[in-house]
Amino acid sequence: MNILSLQKICMEISKIKQQLVDELPHYGNQALYFQNNEITIVLIDNKIEIKIHLSTGQLLYFDNEVGYFVNLLHDNISENLISITEKSGLKGPEVKLENLDFEEIPSFLDYAVCATTLLELFRMGLKNNFTLVHLWPHHFDFSLEWFTGNADEQIGIGISPGDESSPEPYLYMNPYPFNGHVTKNQLPMGVWNTSEWNGVKIDWNDLVVLYYKYCK
Repeated sequence: MNILSLQKICMEISKIKQQLVDELPHYGNQALYFQNNEITIVLIDNKIEIKIHLSTGQLLYFDNEVGYFVNLLHDNISENLISITEKSGLKGPEVKLENLDFEEIPSFLDYAVCATTLLELFRMGLKNNFTLVHLWPHHFDFSLEWFTGNADEQIGIGISPGDESSPEPYLYMNPYPFNGHVTKNQLPMGVWNTSEWNGVKIDWNDLVVLYYKYCK
């Protein structure tokens, strides 16, 4: 799943968002969201919305009922975003953004629907304090944090699109603080991971089975 161009565009959208909102708990001011086949900053001050509509390959910058569109497949993305953000006194991209390949969008869209659906299903079973399901532009993973109420314990639950050590998507569950003795417990699914990060790792193929079992 080649999503580098999409990820870089999302990183620039995150930078624009950070100019529009104050710093939020758990870096929420940097996060994006996925809903309705769109990557979005959600509506800010009932006025400004920036989103990528994946089904059409368009970016919409919506400001006080005025819409500006950028075709991510063909337009000069950086130049257009700079022109749009300057109207609001904001800073646009300082790097050249590459156009999306329309044929690559469906694979990310399928992945995003499955990932967010499973994480939202998990989220509905939590208690005490927990976050929204965020899309983090830097690593392009979907995740939420659960603050269990047991002392300072928190658990990060997320789905990565893959990385250098694991090219295929996977779910991770990171308890903090981590107790190494827990790895002696048998898991109903997945494996314990103790290289680079500590927690549970579940392969994408197993997640897809869960998705079709519980969400379709």
